[in-house]
Amino acid sequence: MDTQSQLQTYLSHVDIDAAAAKAYIALVKLGPVSALQLSKATGSSRTQTYRHLETLQAKGLVSSEQLSYGTLFRSLPLENLEATIAMREAETTALKHDLKDMSELLQHLAGASGPKATTHHYYGLAGLKQANWNLTKATQEYRVFEAAHLSQHLDAAFTKRHRERQIERQLISYDLTNDTEAKAADLEPFAPSRAFLRHIDPKILTISFEVYIYDNVVTLLDYSKENPHALEIHHPTLYQMMFQLFEAMWQLGEPLEITY
Repeated sequence: MDTQSQLQTYLSHVDIDAAAAKAYIALVKLGPVSALQLSKATGSSRTQTYRHLETLQAKGLVSSEQLSYGTLFRSLPLENLEATIAMREAETTALKHDLKDMSELLQHLAGASGPKATTHHYYGLAGLKQANWNLTKATQEYRVFEAAHLSQHLDAAFTKRHRERQIERQLISYDLTNDTEAKAADLEPFAPSRAFLRHIDPKILTISFEVYIYDNVVTLLDYSKENPHALEIHHPTLYQMMFQLFEAMWQLGEPLEITY
């Protein structure tokens, strides 16, 4: 990815589209110019250029100077986005703070304590990420019939944040796998004192499907390219049965040391 594309991608995260980003980059290169000059440099109409300039001014990335012969526009430092980013952080904090209250309101609307047994479907890679993120909300611990490490399924940035979240919440994990070795490089970051892995012979149990077990929840995850999705089943009775099945298989497994 070239420099311009990288900048455009970054600016898109603060609601600056590719055309406005192109105008900003052109201003950085050209120095103070009129809207007409910027329009010619970017190949946009004057109407579009003024719209892009308004967007950039609202983000604190462009200033204007009224002169006797017209208005000149100049780029301002990219660091000016700190105010926008800080605002985003504040909004995110508020959303997190209110999430539990809103969830309780919805449960109240559904009636009393809400349904005792439900299923949630998640589709595509975004859905798989959501199902995995839900796992980090487990109380104290979770268990996994592991077909492959998370890093083999999802992108590195999400995988890293997912594991960091587990460490933050001090979760204990029990992973049962057909793998015969466990490398720290495939698991990092992790807390060695809270990550337990065991190998089970595929002749006893072939783990070809990912299953999570935690907090009265059983999650089935299909990472196939054809139909990636996850099914999250909230059901105390099913959870108890799957918990017992996992424990029985765990006893048949052999501890795996994490090698560095």
